[in-house]
Amino acid sequence: MKISADWLNKPSTRLVMERLVSKGYKAYFVGGCVRNTLLNIEATDIDIATSAHPKKVLEIMENAGLKALPTGIEHGTVTVVADKTSYEVTTLREDIETDGRRAKVKFSKSIFEDAKRRDFSINAIYCERDGTILDPLEGIADLVGKRIKFIGDPYTRIKEDYLRILRFFRFLALFGKEDENHEIEIAALNDLRDGLDTVSAERKTGEILKLFAAPSLKYSILLMEKANISSKIFNSFNFKSLKNLKKLEDRLEIAPCAIRRLAAYTDDDLKSHLRFSNKIAKAHKVLREEATSQKDAAELSYRYNEKLALDSILVRSSLHGTEPSGNIFTRIKLGSVSKFPVKSADLIEYFSGPKLGEMLADLEQKWIESDFTLSKEKLLVSIR
Repeated sequence: MKISADWLNKPSTRLVMERLVSKGYKAYFVGGCVRNTLLNIEATDIDIATSAHPKKVLEIMENAGLKALPTGIEHGTVTVVADKTSYEVTTLREDIETDGRRAKVKFSKSIFEDAKRRDFSINAIYCERDGTILDPLEGIADLVGKRIKFIGDPYTRIKEDYLRILRFFRFLALFGKEDENHEIEIAALNDLRDGLDTVSAERKTGEILKLFAAPSLKYSILLMEKANISSKIFNSFNFKSLKNLKKLEDRLEIAPCAIRRLAAYTDDDLKSHLRFSNKIAKAHKVLREEATSQKDAAELSYRYNEKLALDSILVRSSLHGTEPSGNIFTRIKLGSVSKFPVKSADLIEYFSGPKLGEMLADLEQKWIESDFTLSKEKLLVSIR
């Protein structure tokens, strides 16, 4: 079996592989790039497994005039940059000792041994540089069957890296199917949930963002709560509201949005114990606040932007179990194109200092309440 893809035939990709193979080393693509290509999904990260020692990888790539960075050399990983594309090149290895965050490794020349230390069977599918598939752990069967399975014993795999607890739910949301029996996995995830305390807030935040952006997250979140994982991540959470939001997204054909979904699911301060950016935390805070306000879609769009207005209305509807108005998109467009006709210069004849700002705000609110119809003349007449 062979795959074909643009990334596989890209000159920079072929160059990196050719450099390794020409020196007598084995080299295979592995992980997400192979998995996604098999599913006809865009591959974003290109990972390469090689029999070359990491120091040898550095030497080979630097001699080829390529930028090579020892980003994780203690674990066998070198980042190679060719034609503005990054390639994670990792030496085939076995994990011989771990503490749930980092592993001591033994380099290997066997893809079977390398595959056994990976997290899920769907991520242990390899291919050669011509696209020929190598599937040492029958990951393709699980990919086709939409089964998310730990490789070997779930307890062992999770203890190697406790972030795999969250990765399980993310991959389930992306590639799994609902109602699949995961009793064994849920038991392991529940028993080992305290291991998440040893994982950095940055790594947990990254996984949460990816999970909440996944199209089919509902079943994953349900199982997260069943395994008592949500309570390890959030102080408060509301599955019913998230479920309501997912129904609205599906019915209105609105693309998933992690921040919108997080706003429906939790009222936590996203910077309190995770590491969300200021921009994301601020947007989440606005969505939660506007969910309890009386502003309609037009005013929200005028004061913020079209997307935040739509997200605010959807979160509000989800939290209260109501339906947004049928003309929501028309109202949002109205607010986004409306321009307040009065400026500070129009009022300096009558007001100054703080009073000027107060009057400007009062006139703006009056204009909004007129559904953006009051003219500049009528607004100014009202203060004379």
